[in-house]
Amino acid sequence: MVFDCAGTLLRLDPPQEVIFADAAAELGVNLALEDVAQAYELVNFALKMKSSELTSVKAKSEFYRLFNAGLCAALGIQRSFEHLHPHLTKCFAARRQWVAFEDAAETLHAIGKRVPVHALANWDKGLDDVLTKAGLRDLLKDAVASEILGAEKPARACFDAFLARNALHPARVVYVGNEYVADVVGAREAGLIPVLVDRDDRLPAADCLRVRSLRDLVPAS
Repeated sequence: MVFDCAGTLLRLDPPQEVIFADAAAELGVNLALEDVAQAYELVNFALKMKSSELTSVKAKSEFYRLFNAGLCAALGIQRSFEHLHPHLTKCFAARRQWVAFEDAAETLHAIGKRVPVHALANWDKGLDDVLTKAGLRDLLKDAVASEILGAEKPARACFDAFLARNALHPARVVYVGNEYVADVVGAREAGLIPVLVDRDDRLPAADCLRVRSLRDLVPAS
């Protein structure tokens, strides 16, 4: 079984909308958390970070500048962008931390007793360190970032490279993730069996296997 990371095994603490709203408030721009969260959804859907392409500090910096500009536009605060962007960069560097969901470690441990468990994520080369700090890396046989594979989900090349690396047959692999396009559609088109983690019950009509918690993946004994 293979797991996605952000939104599946890991979450930001504090959430990104909290860091953004707090940073904006420090500059006199007051925003509702639900509005910031909605802006993130819009910009995340329209502007995906491709770690396999953003391999330099300069490229990543330019991406985040473009991303934050999109957030400001979505929130109607475009005039604040030039002052807010450098402050956001500092705040995220100081406060951003990935932690494991409460159900992550116990689920990986329980499933790992039955079959090997892996992680495949759209991430940079720092994925191993993040999983180690979150207390999950030792529970995974392999953890691979898209930057290493040279392709991003939902591209089939990303899944194919991971399968080849671990000598896995796609039809025998279950892929668990929280994003419908990247994880469900991508895995399905690559021949894997997708499972959607829908913690907030936002896609009840999803045309795939769907769970509300990682605990739902553990067979009853």
